[in-house]
Amino acid sequence: MKKIIYVLGSMVILLTFNSCKKFLDTTPVDSLSPVNYYATESQLNTALTGVYDELAQTGLYGDYMIARLALDGDEGFYRISTAKTGVAVMAADPTDIYITANWKVLYEAINRANVLLANIDKPVMDETRRGVIKGEALFLRAYYYFILVSNYGKVPLILKSASSASASDVNVAQSSVKEVYDQVYADMVTAEGLVNTAQTVGFGGRVNKSAVQGILARVSLYMAGAPLNDAAKYNDARTWAKKVIDQGYHALNPSFQQVFINYAQDKYDVKESIWEVEFFNDASALEIGRAGSNNGILQTADANSPYSYGYTQTTGRLYSSFATGDLRRDWAIATYRFSGSPAVKTNWTAAQIYERNGAKYRREYETATPVNKNGGGQNFGLLRYSDVLLMYAEADNALNGPTAAAIDAVNQVRRRGYGKTLNGETVSTIAVTTAGTGYTAAPTVTITGGGATTAATATATVSGGRVTAVTITGGGQFYTSAPTVAFSGGGGTGAAAIATITKTADANLTAAQTASAATFLKAIQDERSRELCFESLRKRDLVRWGIFNTTMTAVAAEFAANASTATKFGALAFTNAQARDVLWPIPTSEISLNKALTQNTGW
Repeated sequence: MKKIIYVLGSMVILLTFNSCKKFLDTTPVDSLSPVNYYATESQLNTALTGVYDELAQTGLYGDYMIARLALDGDEGFYRISTAKTGVAVMAADPTDIYITANWKVLYEAINRANVLLANIDKPVMDETRRGVIKGEALFLRAYYYFILVSNYGKVPLILKSASSASASDVNVAQSSVKEVYDQVYADMVTAEGLVNTAQTVGFGGRVNKSAVQGILARVSLYMAGAPLNDAAKYNDARTWAKKVIDQGYHALNPSFQQVFINYAQDKYDVKESIWEVEFFNDASALEIGRAGSNNGILQTADANSPYSYGYTQTTGRLYSSFATGDLRRDWAIATYRFSGSPAVKTNWTAAQIYERNGAKYRREYETATPVNKNGGGQNFGLLRYSDVLLMYAEADNALNGPTAAAIDAVNQVRRRGYGKTLNGETVSTIAVTTAGTGYTAAPTVTITGGGATTAATATATVSGGRVTAVTITGGGQFYTSAPTVAFSGGGGTGAAAIATITKTADANLTAAQTASAATFLKAIQDERSRELCFESLRKRDLVRWGIFNTTMTAVAAEFAANASTATKFGALAFTNAQARDVLWPIPTSEISLNKALTQNTGW
C-alpha cells in the first residue's frame, strides 16, 4: 500500500492507492501538482491507478456496495434482526451514512479521472499507450457516473477537475437523467476504441475492450428500461453484447462454483470474469476484499477460520426458483452453517430456507494467512460472460421475440448451471429410499460407478436415528449412468438412497418459456436472478423492468406465509418499500454545500 499526496490548486487531497496486484506499481512522492506533475508516462499510470483505486473503497465495492447498499432486491435480506432503520431495511433518510459515503467516493473518483484527463496530453510518449490510459480513465469516469445516475437519478455532471473550477462552480445544478446517460454512453464508446483487448490485458483487474462492450450493453439496457424507456437502446444493447460473443474468445467456466473459488484464491479467468475489482491477498492489507466477510456463510465464533458477518440471508423466493438438478442453488445459497470454536459445519434442514446465507463468496477457499477476520484477497466480479449472454438474449428478444440465437444464449448459461456445459453429466439429486435405524451420527456417503471421471460427493443428515436427507456437495463429472450410493459408519444400519444424473433436456428452457416475447422475458428475468444473485445487480434490474415495487410487495407476502418465526423480521425491507425507493436520496450534506441541488421525489 502506497500513499501519494496530490496538491490540486488550492486543495490538498490524500490519495491512497493500491498496486492492484498485477496492475500498476506506484512510487511514493511527497507533493504533486498538475504544474510539475503528469510529465511522464509513468506519472500518468500512477494517476490512473488512483482512478482504479476508488473501486475498492469502503463506499463502493470495498464494503457498502456488496452489503447494505446491495440488499434492496428480492434475493435476500439483512440478517441483523435489530436493524429497524437504514438503507439495508429500506428505511433510510438523506443523512444515511452509507448513501453519503457512496456519493462522496463516486465524486472523488470522478475528480481523479477529470484531473488525469485534463493532463493526458502533457508527456511526450507513444500515442497508442497514451490512448490506452485515456480510454481507461474515460471508461472509469463513465462507470462512476453510471452508478450515480442509476441510483440517484439526476446528478451534477462535472467534466472538469476541481483544480480548474472557479468559486462559482461550487453550486452545480443536476443534469437530467438522459443527459447523464448520454455522456456515459458517449465516453464509453470513445473508450472502446482506445483500450486493449482482453487477450492483451490477460486478467480481469484492468479495463479491456470486452469489459467496455459488456458494460455498454448494460448501460443500453438501463436506458431502454425505466425511467428513460428508450426502446431504441435495445438495438445498442444487442450490438454491444454480440461484439463480446462474436470474438469467440470468451467462454463460460465449465464450473459455476469455480468462478467464485477463483475470486477467493486470486486466480484469473478473463474468459468468464471479464472485469473485476481487485483486492490484496494479504491479511495485513488495508484494502481487503469483503465479499466473503460481508456476504459469506455466517461464522463469528472463531476468528482464525472463515470468519464472516453473513449479513445476507436468502429469501424463499430465490431458493424455490431453482429447479431440481440446478447445481447453482447449493452454491449460491448455503447448505450448511458454521458453529463453535474451532468452527465446524452443520447442515441446514430442508425447512430452514430463510435461515440460510448467500454463499457464493466462501472464505474457506481463501488462501491468505494469517486470517484477517474482516476480509481477505477475494476479488469481486463486475462483469461475467454469463451476464453478457443473458443481456444479449434480453435485447434480442425485445427486438425480435424468441429467436434461436437468444434461446441458445440462455440455454448456455442454464446448461452450465446444471453441469452440462463442458463437464458432462453430473449427479443432480440423491433421494433417501430407506432411512435406516440407530444412527447416532451422520454416516459417510460414498458414491461409486456410473462411468464418472470425477466422483460426486455428498453428506447425510440424521434425525431421530434415521437418515433424513442427503446433500450433494459436488456433482462429479462425465457420468454415463446413475451411480450407486452407499452409507457407512454413524452407528446405524439400513439406510439406502438412489441418485439421478442430469440430462441435456433438463437444463434447456421449455417450449412454454419460449412461446412468446413475454414468456421468454420472464424466463430471462428469472435466469438473471439464479445466475447473478448477490452480485449487486438485482435491484437495478427490477427497477428498469418496472417491477420493483410489485416484487417487493409480493416478497413481503411470501415472508408472512412461509418464513419461520425466527426470520419473519426479514420482511421489514419489503414492507417498507415505497415508490420513492427506486432511487436513493441526495445526501443532506451535499445539498447543504451545493445550493443548486434538489432532492429526489419522496425524500
